[in-house]
This record gives sequence, C-alpha cells and structure tokens, in this order.
Amino acid sequence: MKRIAVVLITLLIVASFTGCTGTTLYLLNWGDYISEEVVQAFEEEYNVKVVMDEVDSNEAMYEKVKSGNTAYDVAVPSDYMIQKLAVENLLNKVDKSKIDNLQDDTIEPIVKQLMQQSDINEYAVPYFYGCIGIMYRNQFADVVNQYGFRVLFDPSVLPEGTKVGMYNSGRDAVSAALLYLGYDVNTNDDQQLQQAEDLLKNMDYSIWGDDNLKTEIIAGNLDLALVYSGDFFDSYYAVLEEGTELEFNFMTPLSTNIWVDGMVIPTTSENQDLAHKFINYFLATDNALTNVAHVGYTPVVSKVYDIMLEDESWNDITGHRYFRDIYFDENFKGQMYRNLTPEHYEKLEEILLRAKQ
Repeated sequence: MKRIAVVLITLLIVASFTGCTGTTLYLLNWGDYISEEVVQAFEEEYNVKVVMDEVDSNEAMYEKVKSGNTAYDVAVPSDYMIQKLAVENLLNKVDKSKIDNLQDDTIEPIVKQLMQQSDINEYAVPYFYGCIGIMYRNQFADVVNQYGFRVLFDPSVLPEGTKVGMYNSGRDAVSAALLYLGYDVNTNDDQQLQQAEDLLKNMDYSIWGDDNLKTEIIAGNLDLALVYSGDFFDSYYAVLEEGTELEFNFMTPLSTNIWVDGMVIPTTSENQDLAHKFINYFLATDNALTNVAHVGYTPVVSKVYDIMLEDESWNDITGHRYFRDIYFDENFKGQMYRNLTPEHYEKLEEILLRAKQ
C-alpha cells in the first residue's frame, strides 16, 4: 500500500524484554501489509530481527505453515484459514494474559462479534478487516448505488456496452452471486449453488481477474467490478497522495462478505513469548495508527478510529461512505467465509470453470 501523507504520533510504548539478544522472529504475511517503521521500532525495542516471508493467498500461507520448513512465530491469515489451521492443530492458542494492549474495549465491537462467530477468538488477534464490494467508474455511480450486486449479474440494468469484471475465484464469484440472491455465502445447497452458477453464466464478463481488476478500472478498461475494499483503498490513497482527479469509487452492499485477518502463532514457533510481544506491539494505539497509515485497511483498534475521526487530516478517508456504512449503518450485515470441505471448494471451482466457458 502507498503511505498516506499524514502527521503520525511518535511511538511512545515502553516495554522490557530480556534475554532476546540475537533472537529472530519469523513472520509470514501478505505483501506490503505491514509498516516497516513499526517493525523496525519493534526490532530496536527488543533487540531482535524480524524476518518476513510474503504470500499472495491464504492457501499459500497454509502450505507454508503446514510444511514446517520455517519456524514461523507469527502469521496473518484470514478468518476461514485460521479455522482450517486451528482444526488441523497447526496453531497455538493465544495467551491473552500476555497481551496487555488487548483489553475489553480495545477492539471494535463488530470485529469482536465476528471473531466470536467464526470460532477463531482463541487462536487469533484481529489485524485488519474489510469486505467485498463494487468498484466503479464515476459515471456508473447511480446504477451501482441503485442496484448493488445486481449490476454484476443482470445486464438489463446496465447501459449497453458496460464492461464488467469478476474475481477469478470460485469462492468470491459464487459468494457475490449468493449474496445477491440473499443466500448464505457458505451454503452447500445444490439448488442455491445452481442459481448462483446461472447468474454467473448470464454475464459476459470482460475480464476475470484478481488484484488487476482495480487497475483495469482506473485505466478505463473496465467500468465496474467485484473487488476487495482494500484493493479500492490502495488506489484511492494513491490518488489522494498524488492530488489527481478521482475518477472511480467503491460501493459497499449492506449485505456482503466481511473478512477479518488475524495475527496467529503457529505451532512451529520457537519464540512464543516474543510472538506475543510482537502482537501486543501492533495493538498499541500509536503503532496501530502508523500501521493503518501505511497499509490503508480498516482499523480494528477502536481508539485508532476515534483518532482518525477527530483528526481532519483523515477526513478524506473517514468521510468515505464505506466507513460510514461498515461502522455505523445498523442495516449492515456482513457474512464471514467459513472453512469448507475439500469437496465444497472443488464444487465452487467447477462452477467457476463452467461459468467461464
């Protein structure tokens, strides 16, 4: 993510850790998903070295943890993958007594609720959260705001020649269709899945993509597409930083998939005390704010969002309707992905293949 040009609060955390000289903490994370400034401050604070490996999918993260080839101390998977890792006994439970910055009021209520609903609360501490939605060029604002997910599946509501992009993932594409139909994103009901497949077949998508969908919209090669909120805000922050004209935007349907990425401690960890200190460090308000400024995703620490609301330098972000909807709209209902059986995942990918034919 591009760094936002804001004035950040000086790191003020005072902590002590003995006997860690020369210690290495092994971190498994997504690309550009952490502030190097905070990582370096942590290294200096505890006289350690953080070595980070990057992945581009939860499945790749799972394989790296499962292989045991690297003794990862902390990893940052998404909710459904945390479930899978926990079920397969690949995660240690987080000892909350070792995380002083994790108090009852630390985490946003909606995130706490999601963590409890997904049965990952014992194994993870939330890092960031977000949702899937529709990124669009400005001239399509009215139709997107009127019809929501319908614009991804019903060409009759779109101007002729509209170029639509869809995520090249059975999980995400089918889930968007299920959400439009009013079904559970985790359903294994064959009739409901067939209806979702029919919707996907009903559209002639210009591009089946992933992270490139946002760049295609910016370039004008697509008019609208299913994207993750973070993909939009990555581009949004870049425009704010450059001072150029904003020609695109993002709409959050009030019923959508909402995800939570969490910091977990794999059973491979050889430095569990240090892993807890690392997690604790990134929950400290000043550090979490610096991390949000770099990464750009929705903060999970309540005090961070309060600071953003009070600081005018964040107005372009906190004033976006996404933040109003996801934080304050009582009608917002996020559905989380659950860990599915291999047979269920295979079924989703088969639907995707048929839809693309």
